[in-house]
Amino acid sequence: MVELQPFCGIGLTALHGPPDLLPGLPQRPGWAPVAGATAVWTAPRQWLCFHAPGLVLPVAPAQRTPMDGARSLFALRGPLVRELLATILPLDLHPRAFPPGAAAATLGAHLPLLLWLDGETFHLSCARSYGDSLAAALQAAGRGRNLRVRDAVRYSPAPAAG
Repeated sequence: MVELQPFCGIGLTALHGPPDLLPGLPQRPGWAPVAGATAVWTAPRQWLCFHAPGLVLPVAPAQRTPMDGARSLFALRGPLVRELLATILPLDLHPRAFPPGAAAATLGAHLPLLLWLDGETFHLSCARSYGDSLAAALQAAGRGRNLRVRDAVRYSPAPAAG
């Protein structure tokens, strides 16, 4: 079984600046909970931060770009999730190659995607205009894998470890 959870009400801020812009920002491909957001490394000195709408991250305005509503976001979990994702992604998703905390910018179902793994849950994000296409591709990949699609919920970032 695989469970697909779409999210709505996604706040998004692009950060760009020095590595110590915010404590805890990932410094290589990966993600981390930071300042009430999920920060995904996208390039050296660049991150996308997913958070509740209206959150203003504590960095200088010149180093943040508000992008609320610019992306669609989905979570996938379940014992067949890696198998399902392998049908649309050109990545090695074996736990040794893509462990919890891993992130990647890739193509999936012919769409540019951000992918990260939080525990046993994979998160996929794409430009909002591609959201319906990504949902359809995930549903097609879920055929025969007992895919359950849940109703959209507001995004809530992972809590900081500690």
